[in-house]
Amino acid sequence: MGTIIVQQIDGTTIPIAASPAISLVNTLLSAGIAIHHRCGGKAQCGTCRVRVESANPDKPCVNSITPKEAQRLTAIGAHPEQGERLACQTYISGDCHVYLFD
Repeated sequence: MGTIIVQQIDGTTIPIAASPAISLVNTLLSAGIAIHHRCGGKAQCGTCRVRVESANPDKPCVNSITPKEAQRLTAIGAHPEQGERLACQTYISGDCHVYLFD
């Protein structure tokens, strides 16, 4: 279980609890936070791109990127080395900050 601090597009932040068993996109939607997600969580569209930063740099707060997610991130020109992920493929396992894109 982790806590995520979500920075919305308008700059406001919202703390929410996250479970490693629920994808980040579903966690955000359950908390009432709007996020684009066209493909239904299949890593096919890239509309749910976010940036995730661990609250503790020595401890990762998310699962590893899968080959399918890596392929989609490359196709949309995202920067996974800078923490960009697909929320539909990301599972939170520790405290982190999540930044939403337009």
